[in-house]
Amino acid sequence: MEQYSFKHLCRFLSALFVCSSLISNVSYAIKINVADSPETNLALALNAINSAKKNLVVNAYELNSPEIAQALQKKIKSIPVTILLEGQPVGGIGDAGIQIRDLLVAAMNRSSLPHKFLVMSSKNPNGERSRRFRYNHAKYIIVDGSSLLVGSENYSVSGHPAEGSKGTRGWETLIHDNGLASSFMQLFKTDSSMEHGDVYLISEKRARSFIPFLGQWEEDMAQMVSFEQSRYYSQPVEPIDFEVPTISQLTSPNTSTQGLLNFIKSAKKALDVELMSFSYRWGNTGNVSPLFSAIVDAARRGVEVRVLLNDERAFGGGERIEFEELTSKTSPNLLVVEQLQAISKKEGLRLDAGIADLKSMGVKYIHNKGAIADGERVLVSSINWNRNSLENNRETAVVIHSQEVSDYYKELFESDWNVSR
Repeated sequence: MEQYSFKHLCRFLSALFVCSSLISNVSYAIKINVADSPETNLALALNAINSAKKNLVVNAYELNSPEIAQALQKKIKSIPVTILLEGQPVGGIGDAGIQIRDLLVAAMNRSSLPHKFLVMSSKNPNGERSRRFRYNHAKYIIVDGSSLLVGSENYSVSGHPAEGSKGTRGWETLIHDNGLASSFMQLFKTDSSMEHGDVYLISEKRARSFIPFLGQWEEDMAQMVSFEQSRYYSQPVEPIDFEVPTISQLTSPNTSTQGLLNFIKSAKKALDVELMSFSYRWGNTGNVSPLFSAIVDAARRGVEVRVLLNDERAFGGGERIEFEELTSKTSPNLLVVEQLQAISKKEGLRLDAGIADLKSMGVKYIHNKGAIADGERVLVSSINWNRNSLENNRETAVVIHSQEVSDYYKELFESDWNVSR
């Protein structure tokens, strides 16, 4: 009887060990919502902000969307809100951005909750300081420490346009995952730390005094017009839901270079890339960009590669420059297209590249920094494909492993590609 019982006990323990091993190897599904600009990402951003019950954390390169500002202002009344804003974006903050910043600071000052509005800049009340990053170019919002909104688009009127308005092309996702939200929260705590001297707090009543770089503060901020009285509004839209097995994080300047190279190298069949900016040269080193080389290497190993780049006339030349007059000297993106096409023709590769037809796409310009590999993995990112973005900026990206999510963005890419070709 004792021997029989011992054998059964051993079998039971073996079966229990096998079951526990299987359970530990099962990855749980992560719920995410997806959106794109200019069509649906404002609704997704507002859904994310409005869903917050405990706290909100916002990292912004630009913040001049009236709708997003209004949503944040409402939340300031009920939960702690922390904002880190880039103080020296290309072209400056602008009048609309200054007004929105001041209105949000005024709302924080009227509240008894522990809000913070922080600015990253080399110019601050304590004098000139060196910066850790050339630009704080990441765009993300952490909701209740458990969800993460992350994407390519700024929280601006063009990056998150109101319904019926013309905006930029970009991709965005809301990820409901404690682990990823916690990882971004740790990143935010590091970047928003004031101990380095390149971040300072402006959401204090003593900060009303004149700060030359930021502009003139109103003497009585409490009297400033509230966004609650503004004409801006947005109808709630049900977000598109997916469940995905795996999401990985990339961060500049820490892991993005190798992460993007690994993403390109992971492609076995197909690689579609849609970018605002792609540099042929690696900064001022004189070397060819490793990302460019990786794209060519992917085609050489049999991957079908398509690269769609922004038409840079949107930033200056406008209609004064005809397409035929555009040269690689005036357009770094066109240089990449010409180089890729020349290599493809010479070697007979399944490699194609082109400049976007913005008018046919119905967008102001491509602001996307996205890619799709093998119809199974999607890069949603703030990272332009140049040395500065990878080595000097603070940038963030996620790689979503999901055929369904890939299909969603693949349809958008196909539309952009087809109307541009």
